[in-house]
Amino acid sequence: MKYTEQQLDFIKSRIENNPNNSNLARLLINEFDLNKPFDSVRKKVEKIRKNYTPYEATTKTKTNEYKNKKKEFVLSAWNEEGYMMDIEKYCEHYNLPRKSISSYKLVSHTGTPYYNIAFKEQVIEGENDLESIKEVLLNETKRVYEYKRTNYTFDKENVLKWSDLHFGAYIKNLMNVDDFSPDILLDGLLDSINVINGFGFKKTHIHINGDLIESFSGLNHINSWMSMDTEMIGSNAIKMCSKMLHTAFQKVDNLGCIKIVAGNHDRLSKDNKEDVKGGAAELIAYCLELMGYDVEFHPYVITHFVDGINHINLHGDKGISKKSTEKIILDYGIQGEYNLINEGHLHSVIEKLSVKQRESFEIVKDDSILHRRFYLPSFFTGNYYSATLGYTTNAGYFSVWNNGKGRPQFFNGSV
Repeated sequence: MKYTEQQLDFIKSRIENNPNNSNLARLLINEFDLNKPFDSVRKKVEKIRKNYTPYEATTKTKTNEYKNKKKEFVLSAWNEEGYMMDIEKYCEHYNLPRKSISSYKLVSHTGTPYYNIAFKEQVIEGENDLESIKEVLLNETKRVYEYKRTNYTFDKENVLKWSDLHFGAYIKNLMNVDDFSPDILLDGLLDSINVINGFGFKKTHIHINGDLIESFSGLNHINSWMSMDTEMIGSNAIKMCSKMLHTAFQKVDNLGCIKIVAGNHDRLSKDNKEDVKGGAAELIAYCLELMGYDVEFHPYVITHFVDGINHINLHGDKGISKKSTEKIILDYGIQGEYNLINEGHLHSVIEKLSVKQRESFEIVKDDSILHRRFYLPSFFTGNYYSATLGYTTNAGYFSVWNNGKGRPQFFNGSV
């Protein structure tokens, strides 16, 4: 069997990766047989490396220094048949944008071979001017929504709560993470609407708690391109996300108003210090208003009093979320009424918290006779970053209405 250059590099690396251990190198060489299929040789070499115990070398490393060091997550270059993928197949397998790669290198000495990839920075010139984009949207957006009353069977006003939509993200073939795309997101939103319509509410309002899009610039985070649909950036992301939301909203029976707060992914700029108001979310709200919807937007907090329940909506990344529950209620609540504070951002898997913080985390952060503070689930289930931390989550939503006694009735849905 003829070996490819990449396969030979792999075997060579297994030998050369042990400069201080000539015994292991000899074992690897003795086991190397060019007449055997590559996959069987690879498995044998890996088995020897795994079971071989090297001599104890003199070192200045302190005991247990690496005890808690987490193994780095990589996207393996092996395919299901045990053969090494070239860069083209690698990108196709993991849905990486090949045209956006500026350079790459096969890394084969770490145990699992992978490609170290550098992506081009695709700067969107002239597309971070809020007023200019509004002018474009004004000229291109038509009024398409007209309210239609539907017979109801449940005399209650409901609030359907969505958070962390991350429109434009694209995940495929990532271990322990559900695939994600704009189409999958829309299917999830429609699923939640179908369930809520089944209750027969007199009216349903919709609250969206930030991170409507994955990235406006494509540069929000390092290697954002690894988890994005490369066409869903700039003003195109605004228009396509608005169109998707319109497709969903028009399916809601007796739709009320829409409340939107911005998230950290909704900024127009690469630097989070340049756009602190979440311009992308503001533009989507503006576009939906042009379509005919009753929409309110705020960069970091929106309150909405619905049928005896005062909803206080935050994304969760701003300074306001660091305030105590009592302080938030004092500033934005209604005294004597039930105040419901809800936040997103953490995707219900606490990706930003330390190990110690995660151990003490609770979905319901604070609860009392006249208030509750809790985290909303995310529609976005994870990406390469969250996978490196070992986190996954179920996509979902909340629905809230007054139970008839001045308290919220919750429906926690999964999609």
